[in-house]
Amino acid sequence: MAICETAQAAPYRPASADVVLETLPAGTATLRTLRQNQIVASSGKSVELDEAMLIARRYIELGQTQSDPRYYGYAEAALQPWWSQPGPAGLRVMRARILQFRHQFLAALAELEPALQTDQFNGDAWLLFAVIEQVQGNVSAARVACLKVIPIAVPLVGSTCVASVGAMSGKSEKSAALLQSALQQATAAPASTRIWAWTTLGEIQARRGLNNEAEAAFKQALAITPDDVYALAAYSDLLLQTQRATEVISLLATHRQADALLLRLAIAAMLSHDAEAGALRDALAQRFTEARERGDEAHLREQARFTLELDHDAATALTLAQKNWKVQHEAADAELLLAAALAAQQPQAAQPVLDWLKSTGIEDVRAAELVKRLDVGVKP
Repeated sequence: MAICETAQAAPYRPASADVVLETLPAGTATLRTLRQNQIVASSGKSVELDEAMLIARRYIELGQTQSDPRYYGYAEAALQPWWSQPGPAGLRVMRARILQFRHQFLAALAELEPALQTDQFNGDAWLLFAVIEQVQGNVSAARVACLKVIPIAVPLVGSTCVASVGAMSGKSEKSAALLQSALQQATAAPASTRIWAWTTLGEIQARRGLNNEAEAAFKQALAITPDDVYALAAYSDLLLQTQRATEVISLLATHRQADALLLRLAIAAMLSHDAEAGALRDALAQRFTEARERGDEAHLREQARFTLELDHDAATALTLAQKNWKVQHEAADAELLLAAALAAQQPQAAQPVLDWLKSTGIEDVRAAELVKRLDVGVKP
């Protein structure tokens, strides 16, 4: 689910006020407010919890849009005085968002459960609960949470939540129709919600093999916010899958900060024999090395794909894909493990994914093609 984005790297924790906003773009009212109200341990100022939560929320919004882990670190810094305290439901949801970004899913759920006991009509908490359960492959629990969202959130949020989960359980056509109808009636919905809905629709259509419809949906999302990382990544995947690597290079030329986008740019450059391919691959390798040195395992999906498609090390890629599968069960994770098992010529390693595909009934033409190749023993 795009609205509660998956992790890309470990959060950066600012050490002082001098570095917190050093590289942020200037000029917006939000960032001016954050500059004026940023919280750091050395400030010595007393800040109210409500103010801290407002700052943290805005940092998280920036983190979601730009997939920049530093913003989640800034959000944690804002909440640090209350990080270990029980606190109100809103505080717990904030902490859960940060933990979810790091793929600390159990810890995030441990924050959400008491938050929902305190405030059973907290739409943010139910939505995040649904996101985490879906990422972990717990479709039934995610569906229950989405149904809780419907009466307490704006209609497009509830529809997108239900459609996203429905598409993971063999109801892709109905889910796509639900989203199309909801989007037609939600032209005044918040931009972030419409981007999430359009991107979710695009992903559903791509998995169905409806590439033209998927592309149209991704373009709608990017028309709202051209630099939305999740939408850019999803659209890039579609272009790569349809042998349009040169278009990925153009699309991502100015979007290299997020690891997910740099990965797709590097793959496109390699496939296109672009002169920058080697430099892009090396830059990404350096980022992953730094992540490992930090003990960061929040973006195993990207590391596994890098190892498989850029390093062509099938055995190591399979190990990483298996490790990733233990953490998250989404269509992209399934496709990755299938591809790695195929490349490593270890079809038995794909059994957990085969079981998952059968139990969910998810419609995914890419996964189906990989399964077919595994079944007949065709080498990649």
